[in-house]
Amino acid sequence: MRSIMTVALYRQMLLIRILEEEIQLLCDKGQGFDAHFNTGQEAIAVGACAALEPTDYIVAHHRTIAHAVAKGVPLYPLVAELLGKSTGIAGGLAGEMHLSYPAKRFMFSFQLVGTSIPVAAGLAWAVKNYLKTQDVVAVFFGDAATSNGQWHEGVTLAALHNLPLLLLCENNHLAGNVRPDKYLPTKTVVERASAYGITGMLVDGNRVEQVVDAVKAARNFALTKSRPVLIEFDTTRLGRHKQGQGDIRTPEELAELWKRDPLAYEEKRLGIVPDDVAKMKAETRALVLSTIERALADGVNLEEFKGVLQWQDELDGFGQGRTTDGL
Repeated sequence: MRSIMTVALYRQMLLIRILEEEIQLLCDKGQGFDAHFNTGQEAIAVGACAALEPTDYIVAHHRTIAHAVAKGVPLYPLVAELLGKSTGIAGGLAGEMHLSYPAKRFMFSFQLVGTSIPVAAGLAWAVKNYLKTQDVVAVFFGDAATSNGQWHEGVTLAALHNLPLLLLCENNHLAGNVRPDKYLPTKTVVERASAYGITGMLVDGNRVEQVVDAVKAARNFALTKSRPVLIEFDTTRLGRHKQGQGDIRTPEELAELWKRDPLAYEEKRLGIVPDDVAKMKAETRALVLSTIERALADGVNLEEFKGVLQWQDELDGFGQGRTTDGL
């Protein structure tokens, strides 16, 4: 018999997949912002957030939609935010790369690679020493981030101060369109854990049940031992790095990677028959499309946008950059 929880996790992964497909179509039409998608990596955000307690905090990188959905951000204001609407969770000003929703303890997300890690370490310090609660901070980042200086600073702080920080590396073996031999001197990321005196583990990031088990174990270790933990999730980015950008991988390479599709794996593992898959996909797409239709009808906060663009103009050379005349 299927577990209710595992089916719910599959449905959440499916929601992320279909939401991103529809947002991608809008981006291609010029109706969305610059966006980075999680196709093939959904099991990490969904499994990790399922393993966390509702009071635990997360900090994300620039690929944020999956993490927002998995942490429980309401769908309508999330979609409105992605479309730049004033009804969005940040009034339409954050877009996809700077989402946050403190009500669900989704605290920060960052465009710049690696920036999330020292901020998450600071948050973990506050949780331990100021709030003094039995919560953890989970920070998501890619494999390329571990070759940035911010990674070293953040992990060093976490290790020195024995912070309840879960370092969750989504290793999709690419930095945009750059191969790992250009930025990663080790075969795996987890090898780097010993340099900081912290525990590390390597997990199949495309198997949601393995993600849940690993994060639960890491959370328990971080709290009982008062130490950070690194988990490297081996995963596959099945789409391009972001909308509007090509992909260096060959069709043959991508076809091989699609064999590791986490949704297809769950359908097989849970024994979900094709008719049920089709029904769930239709229901999910209908929900997503109705939410997008509602959000598209909303307005934008023109005064806020004017302020942002005027500030950018000043940076660009006092009026030589963008203009607000058309708003």
